[in-house]
Amino acid sequence: MTNPLVNISPRIFLLFNFISFQSAWLVAVKLQQQGLLILIAILVMHFLVAQQRQRDWMTLIVITVIGSLVDLMAAYAGLFVYKEGNLLPLWLLLLWANFALTFHYSMGWLVRCPLFIQAILGGAFGSLSYFAAHKLGAVDYPAGIPLTIISLVVIWSLALPVYVFIARTIRGRYHESKTQSLSDRENSY
Repeated sequence: MTNPLVNISPRIFLLFNFISFQSAWLVAVKLQQQGLLILIAILVMHFLVAQQRQRDWMTLIVITVIGSLVDLMAAYAGLFVYKEGNLLPLWLLLLWANFALTFHYSMGWLVRCPLFIQAILGGAFGSLSYFAAHKLGAVDYPAGIPLTIISLVVIWSLALPVYVFIARTIRGRYHESKTQSLSDRENSY
């Protein structure tokens, strides 16, 4: 469903989405549990101005669940230990939710990239993001830095193309249902 109350140009919204996610990442990594209200506020702001709320909700739910499960398995396997000692802290779930919202906007360009480029970018930048979080004190690597980084490169090389596929599939379904509902309305007149 589109949002008729707010009309922001697509370019401005891309910039907003990019800045929102970068801010969410920094808040999550630096403040962890103390940043929960800010992370929630960033999500609320997105949905206040988003034009495709239903599609964004679906993407948020699916990618957040899958990404969180991958992180949970990595934590359970001993690759990560979070400062709070939880296998999956709430700030990380909210970070995943904010990350999921980038796939139709500031990271939407990934859909046009070949699969191997998605895998390379995922391995490089996914592992770099976790390493930066480690350096900033949000997560420890009990298995050691080399093993954890290699594991993250493999995980993110596989995961990013999956997230892109999920976003593309959801985008297609919402575009399809919107097109169908418009034609249904035209036929009913």
